[in-house]
This record gives sequence, C-alpha cells and structure tokens, in this order.
Amino acid sequence: MKAWVLIGFLWVCYLLNHADRQVVYTLFPALQKEFGLSDPVLGLTGALFLWVYGFCSPFSGVLGDRLPKRHIVAGSLAAWSSLTALSGLAFNGAFLLTCRVFLGLSQSLFFPAASALIASAHRPESRSKAIAIFASSQLAGVAVGGSLSGYLAEQFHWRVSFWVLGLAGILFALPLCMFLSSVPAGISRKTGEDKATFGSFISLLQIPSLRIAAAFAAIATFGLFLVYTWLPTFLYDKFSLGLARAGFEASVYPQIGTLAGLLAGGAIADKLYRRTRAARFWVVTVGFFLAAPCIFWLGGASTVESTRLAAVAFGIFFGFIMANQLASSFDVVPAYLRASAVGVLNLAGATVSGFAPFLGGFARKTIGVGNLMGFTALLFLAASGLVLYGILRHFAADHKRVVDSAEAAVQPR
Repeated sequence: MKAWVLIGFLWVCYLLNHADRQVVYTLFPALQKEFGLSDPVLGLTGALFLWVYGFCSPFSGVLGDRLPKRHIVAGSLAAWSSLTALSGLAFNGAFLLTCRVFLGLSQSLFFPAASALIASAHRPESRSKAIAIFASSQLAGVAVGGSLSGYLAEQFHWRVSFWVLGLAGILFALPLCMFLSSVPAGISRKTGEDKATFGSFISLLQIPSLRIAAAFAAIATFGLFLVYTWLPTFLYDKFSLGLARAGFEASVYPQIGTLAGLLAGGAIADKLYRRTRAARFWVVTVGFFLAAPCIFWLGGASTVESTRLAAVAFGIFFGFIMANQLASSFDVVPAYLRASAVGVLNLAGATVSGFAPFLGGFARKTIGVGNLMGFTALLFLAASGLVLYGILRHFAADHKRVVDSAEAAVQPR
C-alpha cells in the first residue's frame, strides 16, 4: 500500500512539474506583446529549458543513484516552484529566459530519482502500470498549466499564472517531505550508491537496447514538445481563438487521448510481459506506427473539431510509448543504475526535443507548424522500424545479461 501512496505523492509533484513547464507556452502571445519577442526567441523559452534539462540529466541520474532519493525529490520541487514564482517578476525577455534555464536545471534532478523510487517499489509485473499512472500526471500538468494560465492571463495578468503555480509547489513541498521520511528503507534505500559513477553512466551507452531506447525517446519527445509548445499558438493563428480557448483546446484534448493510451499501454504491456519479456518494446513499436498518421492529421486538420479528434488520436498512441519508455529501459539495465539510465534517456530526449520549440518558432512564419508536424510523422515511422530492429537483434541478449547479473548479486559468497 505504501508503494501506491508513493505514486500518489509523486503524481502531484509531476503534475506541478509539467504545469510549471507548460505555463509559458500558452502565454506566448501575451509575452510577445509585453516584451516584443520574436518567434524564434519565444521558441528559445522552450528550447533553452530542454537543452539545460537534457545536458544536466547525466549528472542528475548519477546523483539519483548515489544520494538519498527523497532529499533530491523534495529539494527539486521546492527549487523549481520558487523559480516559477520568480518568473512572474520578469521585467524583460532575458530575465525570463534566465529563469527557464534554472528551471531546467532544478527539474532535471526530479525525474531520475522519482523513477528509480517507483522501480524499487514495484515489481516488473506491475511496473508499466505504476509508471503509466505516474506519467498520467504529466497530462494533467499540461492541461492545468495550459488552460489555467490562459484563464488567469485573461482575467487578471499573465504574471499571476506564474505566481499561482509556483506557490502551489512551495506549499506542497512540506507534506511531501513528511511522507517521504516515512517511506520504508526497502523503497527509499540508495540502491547501488557505492557503484554508480559517471563512468558507469558511460558504460550504459554500450547496451544496444538502451541506445535504441534513447533514440526513440529523442524522437518521441521531439514530437511531444512540438505539440506542447506550439499547438496553442498554432490554434490561435489558424482559427483565431482567444488565449483561454486556444490554451484549453491545445492542453486538454491531447491529454485526454494520452491518458487513455497510457493506462491501456501500461496494462497491455504488463499482461504481455508474462508471455514475452520484450513486451514493452513491442507496445512502443505499435505506438510509434499508429501515432505517425495522427500527428500528420493534427497538422493538416481544417476545422477545430477535426483538430480535436486528431489530438485525441495522437494522444492515445503516444500514450503507448509514454507508458513503456522508462519501463522498457529498466528491462535492459542493472537495477543499481536505473536513475542513471533515466539520465541517458533524458539527455537524448531533452537535447533533441529542444529543437522542437526552436524550429517551431522559425516554421511559424515560413513552412508552417503544420508542415513541421508532417515531417515529425516520418520520424515516428522511422522510430517504429528502429525499435522493431532492436527487438529482433539485441533485446534477448541485453535482457539475459540483466537477469544473470541480478541472480549473481543474490548468490551467497
């Protein structure tokens, strides 16, 4: 029971994590009007965050394997919430960009440690489901950050959006600390703290299946952040919607689909795991293959109603990927390096996906954001083939290596 309560607390943290990332995207038109920012500079608010987040992830992953995870989780929440509140005091674009840089640094600490906690608390037979439930908070966070910030900006001022979300995180840090201090040692222990090093992080890159997981994480996150960053403005431009309406449409409908896909993808993978240990990679393959035409449709839809349907459909199949992205990597890496493995995925995912908001800024007035989504559909199809190749060529050997290493670790000496 304590393991599922842990999921509940981390769920709220991750909701705030993504709400604080998302808030700035809905406010693009207001920030452009206030500070006179160009489209590429607006894109940098997302790109800089992701690049810093990605480049810090290797260090954050190793720290997550060496230091008490509960301290990292709580400290990260308090830090990024304070920076979100500080963003509401921005007096120019440079100040806001600086806040986004430090937001990326502080948030990079959370996910590796939180993911390793979940993996320690839940056995492989329920791990995809646990991670799927945890990841569903990302959807709620995007919906809250997108729709609430648009509403507060129209009713009060764009600065209020940052202050409300930042204060919520600061207040939640206290009950989080109290709960984490009561987590049993079997869950919160510093797994492999004497083994995880920056050298071991590099050694993870020698695992073929993990390299493939990092590659598909990069492609998936690129598509996700293209939608997260530019869909509100895309709808604002294409259908002449207001800030609140555009933020609601872009934040809620993709998340409805992704929630369904997350829960279904996690349940399917856990059930298939009893038949094949590569189940999570198979579900990811299907997710990419079916999400590709959906993001193409999203970029080319001619009405608000068809855009909604495309957003929901894309979300469903993207949820298959999201539910199993981390869990699949845990099937091919040693348990004591789980946080470091998350660092590998974050490094690849955030670094590559940082180009999504940046390229979206250039595409807005040139080829169009919709055409950039069409290009992303081709990347999704390529990712589907890559994961299939990894299953057939590398998974069995990589998984066996992990199983053998776990069995050797419990043998009496």
